[in-house]
Amino acid sequence: MSLTVGELGERGLIRHLAGELGLNLVGDDSALLPGIPSPAVTVDSFFQGVHFHTWWCPPEVLGRRLLEATLSDLAAVGADPRWLLAAVSVPPDTGVEWITGFYRGLTERADCIVAGGETVRGDVLGVTLTALGNLPGKPLLRSGARPGDRLWVTGPLGRTLDSPGLLEKSRRRPLSPVEERQVMSFLAPRARFDVACALREAGCRCAIDISDGLVSEAAHISLESAVRVVIHVRSVPLVEYAADRPMEAFRAGEDYELLFSAPGAMDFPGCHPVGVVQSGEGVCFVNPDGTAAVTGEGYDHFRG
Repeated sequence: MSLTVGELGERGLIRHLAGELGLNLVGDDSALLPGIPSPAVTVDSFFQGVHFHTWWCPPEVLGRRLLEATLSDLAAVGADPRWLLAAVSVPPDTGVEWITGFYRGLTERADCIVAGGETVRGDVLGVTLTALGNLPGKPLLRSGARPGDRLWVTGPLGRTLDSPGLLEKSRRRPLSPVEERQVMSFLAPRARFDVACALREAGCRCAIDISDGLVSEAAHISLESAVRVVIHVRSVPLVEYAADRPMEAFRAGEDYELLFSAPGAMDFPGCHPVGVVQSGEGVCFVNPDGTAAVTGEGYDHFRG
């Protein structure tokens, strides 16, 4: 029978993780972090049963997924990742092998070093990640859109649709190869630092990561930039299994692509123009026949 976290104890667990993963954790009460002349900071919390289930995937995959979801906020402002602090609430019957795998996922990126954090006892697994990055230029802001800008997304949306249901199904029977690819697309997002760097260098002013759905993120830009956002439904790229349900895909969230605006003359190879920024207020999704699509609301953390 494998050793549990409760049997190893807090200090024993920290020593085990540091030795097993080669972590150079800060031993003092605070981490003194060098090399961030222009810091950008973000924090995300995830709880078992609300944001994930431990049976979804191997612990390394889950750790990497939560890491990338957190780092996506740094990419959205154009920052480069540097450091990570991980505060983890762990049930005492959690296997040491499992939690080691989870931390291995958190430490997979060479450009984002785990500098420390906290481990406490909890009834369910809970993870709060604080990511720190460096912003070498002007930030990309939700308030940076201007009338006349074009709107772009960095990649296809809708990967969340049906994926939790498929994971539940996988407990009863094997998934087909197509279903397995869909689930892995959901479980393995990547923060779009590749595009964020290009946007920053091109002088773009506005971006947001699509974590709560395109509907919700477009509304943030409209409100904070005091503009009208118009998105053409058929112009938005979708994953294959969401092709016939665009508005569901736009509300689903957890795509971790970027929605950004740029002056109309700019071009961004590999990205997809999806709409325009106008004077006015509000968000309008437009069908090919010119009618307004019914959108509903994006994901809400309290309404679900």
